[in-house]
Amino acid sequence: MNELSMAVLWKQRRFHQNPQLTTGEYIHIISPGIENTHAGADFQHARVRIDGIEWIGAVELHVKSSDWHLHQHDTDKSYENVILHVVWEDNQVIQYEVGNPIPTLCLSKWVDEESTWNNQTNHHLLACHAFFESVPQAAKDNMRNDMIQQRLHGKYEDMRMLVAENKGDWEEAFYISLAKSFGFSLNAEPMLRLARSLPLKLILLYRDRHVGIEAALFGIAGLLDEPIQDEYQFELRREYIHLKKKHAWSDSHLQKSDWKMLRLRPANFPQIRLAQFAEIIRANCALLSLLLEMQEVKTLQQLFEIPLEGYWSNHVQFGKKSAPHHTQLGKSAFQSICINTLIPMLICYSRERSQPQYEEKALRWLDELHGENNQITRYFSSMGMPIKTARDSQACLHWYRNYCEPKKCLQCAVGKAILTPT
Repeated sequence: MNELSMAVLWKQRRFHQNPQLTTGEYIHIISPGIENTHAGADFQHARVRIDGIEWIGAVELHVKSSDWHLHQHDTDKSYENVILHVVWEDNQVIQYEVGNPIPTLCLSKWVDEESTWNNQTNHHLLACHAFFESVPQAAKDNMRNDMIQQRLHGKYEDMRMLVAENKGDWEEAFYISLAKSFGFSLNAEPMLRLARSLPLKLILLYRDRHVGIEAALFGIAGLLDEPIQDEYQFELRREYIHLKKKHAWSDSHLQKSDWKMLRLRPANFPQIRLAQFAEIIRANCALLSLLLEMQEVKTLQQLFEIPLEGYWSNHVQFGKKSAPHHTQLGKSAFQSICINTLIPMLICYSRERSQPQYEEKALRWLDELHGENNQITRYFSSMGMPIKTARDSQACLHWYRNYCEPKKCLQCAVGKAILTPT
């Protein structure tokens, strides 16, 4: 047994559905979470219910529970949000820093030999792999059309709720959603917290002072704490101390440990993403108006391709000088922001203001963007479902995550065609 095989067992829930923790409490897995390929716990945003109480957080997998100390997780603050330790061999009680034991599930006691064998031999993403291509194309096309409608409705609801949370302030909601998108999957949560702690109206007070915007963002982000690495960080920290006193900011901001930084390409470092975000907000203070006015997605993309100059043109972190590199937002990064913020904002604005032209534009942009390239979309493509546009890829991602992964085959048009043939 190894951690990769355990991850498959955990993700696909190939174990008895009424397991108990090592301490005897019953646990129900509501969602195994999202697999994390970067620094931090193995699965993020998992949901479990232990003795009737629901927990949301991270799940860490180890062959032996003692690996927790071997891998030095006990000294890494990014593991403080672990709600469940899944192990194959329970050879040591592992505790939180405060002394309470971390809930532990010994997977070997709840997995039978057949599941373990199938785990080693079956690597198909879909339970219907052997039958998928034989299903009439019309059933698959109908399912894909339903999936994109569900996907877009979900994004619309998320944006509508964000606007409501900000008391109808569309600009503020757009700013918060945009910040979350700039965190991408890895740092979306801290970027969201950052934007909620630093209102757009306050940021725009300093749009004529580049140092002011960066100092506010990096300071609230917890990236200006000592030790100081170089003069530029010192300058930002001095400015942040001034702003903190002026606006009476509390100390309850983010910390450096909240950000994922390991195993990242330089372009994805949170410092670079923050600098890009700061520059785009500074250069386009009426970004929502531009979004509504522009007709071509390629024209809008140019607003997001502002290259960073000065310090960030040869740094990716404070105090670590690097060779000159491309500092503007890449094509795939813009596409992600477009799918997750720009298009949902257009759809939400269109529906809430009864102006259908904006949703029509959003759907046109979705068809103009290239399909996303990842393991799931490649798999669907290999099964005879071509992924040409972002509409195709978004539909298939929603299909897999909401129907295939939780095995809701009886709610899937393809599953019904297989299980109830005419």
